[in-house]
Amino acid sequence: MNATANPVRRTAILLVAALAAALLVGLTTSAWSPASERAPLHERTHLRAAGVGIRSFAYHPQKLSIEEGTRVVFANRDSVAHTATRRGSFSTGKIRPGRSVAIRFGERGVYRYHCTIHPFMHGKVVVH
Repeated sequence: MNATANPVRRTAILLVAALAAALLVGLTTSAWSPASERAPLHERTHLRAAGVGIRSFAYHPQKLSIEEGTRVVFANRDSVAHTATRRGSFSTGKIRPGRSVAIRFGERGVYRYHCTIHPFMHGKVVVH
């Protein structure tokens, strides 16, 4: 099956490509310093990653379940800037269109977040 024929598959491929590009280019930042960031280098060699796409003024997926220590890449595929912010925990800052920012989630919990520019946008990361 052609990947462009299935919109869900095409979106997944684009999200994976954006994640890989962000990690390779080094566009990732983290405003949060969880315990996993302080782990010895040999313990951080198998880092996990996941992605949240931002398009049509919404987070995709709206709920993301991950393991402790996973880095989540927020990729803005919209035509305007957005943020992913949880007061007191993390903030991506403004993510311009076509850019990505990664946040590592090192502690278990439920992290509800929103866009500070567009407060009607909400998402949730569940860390197991």
